[in-house]
Amino acid sequence: MYDGNQVLRFETKYKSSDLGGLGVELTKRKGTGNYDIERTQFNYSYVPLSKPTLQEQVYSKLKNNKIYYNDSKNTNLLNGAIVTSGKEFFQSLGMKFKDSGRVHQVGKDKGKPILVPDIKSTDDIPEKVKTFFDNSYEFLENLVGKDNIVYAEVHYDEDTPHLQFYFMPIVNEVRRKVFETDANGNIVYRKGIDKKGNEKMYPTQKKDANGKNVFSIEKGKFLNCDQFWKDKGGKTSYAKIQDEFNQFITEKGFNLNRGNIGGNAHHKTKAEKEIEDLNSQINEMKLEFEKNKKLNEIELETAKEMSEIDSNEILNPVKRKIVGYKEEDVDNLVKYSKQIQKQNSNNKNIIENKNLTIEELKGELKTLESENAKLKDGRAIKERDTKIYEQEQTISKQKTIIKEKNSIIEALEDKLDKLQETFNNFKEKMFNLCDKICRALGHKLGIHYKEEDEIDYDDMEYYAREVNRKYDRSEKDKSDDMEISM
Repeated sequence: MYDGNQVLRFETKYKSSDLGGLGVELTKRKGTGNYDIERTQFNYSYVPLSKPTLQEQVYSKLKNNKIYYNDSKNTNLLNGAIVTSGKEFFQSLGMKFKDSGRVHQVGKDKGKPILVPDIKSTDDIPEKVKTFFDNSYEFLENLVGKDNIVYAEVHYDEDTPHLQFYFMPIVNEVRRKVFETDANGNIVYRKGIDKKGNEKMYPTQKKDANGKNVFSIEKGKFLNCDQFWKDKGGKTSYAKIQDEFNQFITEKGFNLNRGNIGGNAHHKTKAEKEIEDLNSQINEMKLEFEKNKKLNEIELETAKEMSEIDSNEILNPVKRKIVGYKEEDVDNLVKYSKQIQKQNSNNKNIIENKNLTIEELKGELKTLESENAKLKDGRAIKERDTKIYEQEQTISKQKTIIKEKNSIIEALEDKLDKLQETFNNFKEKMFNLCDKICRALGHKLGIHYKEEDEIDYDDMEYYAREVNRKYDRSEKDKSDDMEISM
């Protein structure tokens, strides 16, 4: 019999844009969790933030530890891990819990009270609980390397105690492609066909005596999330770490259920749990939807339009190719366009509902007129006529509202068309500028693109990094770098 279930979750995609919000949660305890500021004082730090913000902490470590990384908005700068278990496990270690005054909204415990740690002093935190988190931190420190840890703290101020752990995925070597060169040291190119079916010149990768591609191994410190997890086992890395942690923590004297050992099952991430809860709520709402099927169809259609707007790639250029312009300006332009589209969808939804109301009123009006023809009592007829008049007035008002909404939609659509045209012109100028810069860099490297050639941006990004690295390092480390005559 186990004392509880093992919970060890990893998140691997924290980019530069994610660090601001995450840092606020860690330092100011503001976010999506239920934070009790009276218990915040009992949180315990293994690696606290030594800089004002999480972002400064990350970039400071990269610089001070001389770690090479790709300074792109898509680079995964940080990985995270959470270690915890259910309340029954911490209760088995001697921790007391109290009623929070809140109840579970979904799931098997729906309607039951939510229990939270009952901590008024450090004496209320059992030594066994502290030891569990000490051992968990020790395991993660050995897994990722002490120098790569950015933040690690046990949080007692949320509903369930847990260790929150963030680190940089650092590897000690990377593989680089080796290309064929001519007598003058210029890269040799070969003809090929790109994805569009056009002829293109590709750099020729060097091959060994067995015909296999040649790579050079570069040693050092590199921030490389993909390589980090490949080194840990690739697709089986998460399951492997779950097994190793369970063996480690069991040897320390804790009795946790690992779950499906050796399988591909993984613990739910926070997002997956939220999706599961939302699905549960949707199931409960189905009966309500059935009461008014037409309204339900309208709402679902609007939700679909909103989803398509959020996933719309038309307004999202390949901004990694745009040089010399603030990315914030481009993002604001995209967000504004999406807001206009969403407002249009909302207005359409309102009109659909109003139209449905009109149809219902027309049906009621028809019924009243039919009854009116059959009634012989003059007073009853007058009452019916009054109701008919009221319904006609309501219909007239609804039509006026629809007309106003249609005018708003037309104005917004016109504004969106103009905004789209401005954005397309902007995007075209950026791509032209990017091509010119890459061609200029290519000429300096001896890669002479013709006017009709398509630029290989991945190759040019690699060469640009090599050039930048030369000037970022001390003179004595530059002897093997490619030379550029300016």
